[in-house]
Amino acid sequence: MKTFGAAALALTLAGSMALPALAAEGTPTLISAQAGYATAITLNGEQLDTAGIPAAPDSMVPMRLLAEADHGAAYWDQEGNQSWFNFGEDRITVNFADNTILVNDQLVKGKAEVTAGVTYVPAGVLALLDGFTVTWADPTAQSFAAVSITTPNNDPMVRLAYSIMEGSEIYANRTSDELLSEAYKIPADQFEQVVAFFPMMTSPDTVIIGKLAQGADQKAVTDALEAYRQQQEDTFSWYLTQHLPKVQDARMVVENGYVFFFIGENADQAQQLFRDFVAAQG
Repeated sequence: MKTFGAAALALTLAGSMALPALAAEGTPTLISAQAGYATAITLNGEQLDTAGIPAAPDSMVPMRLLAEADHGAAYWDQEGNQSWFNFGEDRITVNFADNTILVNDQLVKGKAEVTAGVTYVPAGVLALLDGFTVTWADPTAQSFAAVSITTPNNDPMVRLAYSIMEGSEIYANRTSDELLSEAYKIPADQFEQVVAFFPMMTSPDTVIIGKLAQGADQKAVTDALEAYRQQQEDTFSWYLTQHLPKVQDARMVVENGYVFFFIGENADQAQQLFRDFVAAQG
């Protein structure tokens, strides 16, 4: 999670308010947004559908659309007269009393706008989040504004995990490496990178994808995953037993230094997506 000094925040956001003259190399050709909101938004390589969104200045972006498209969430606190927009561990808060904006509870320069129930903030606010980049297309090359936003969810392994969850209709929360080790007893320190999603207590659905670190204790990892699977089988043998077949069909695959663990529907499809991913790594 990023931390900022007040001066750095002000300078970063002030610089973001003007559209940069140069686009990033390889910026995709975009289709102009429909009447109303006129800025075309590409998030992690995919253009968002902005049709029907009310008009706003080119430098402003719609928060709920972006948060939900990035697998985050948007909440309205009616009593507090504010909205929260969650992006992983980061949060952008808008106070509607004066339209001030906070990034992880730190006030930033600039104001939000609300039009027909849609909350907009300057696009530069997103650049303050850890791992986010905001790149504007060359305004002289086309007749409409276009912005490309990349987030930590653009990571190939994270994209794979979300693709698997969508194909299996899994609703789970991403878990930090610290919780993976402490709460689930799976040694995160044995991975160069690991992405893990765990469910609420009413479901065993789980997705773990990782790349083992050099010299990792593979047996320690697979033993921990099997212990977790057995724990789920013990639980769902008597509780919400309709989920038991998924647990009994759990998949654990170690291939070319990558580890895959899965409990959920469409296990064959999920496993194939993982193997396709590993094969593409060369």
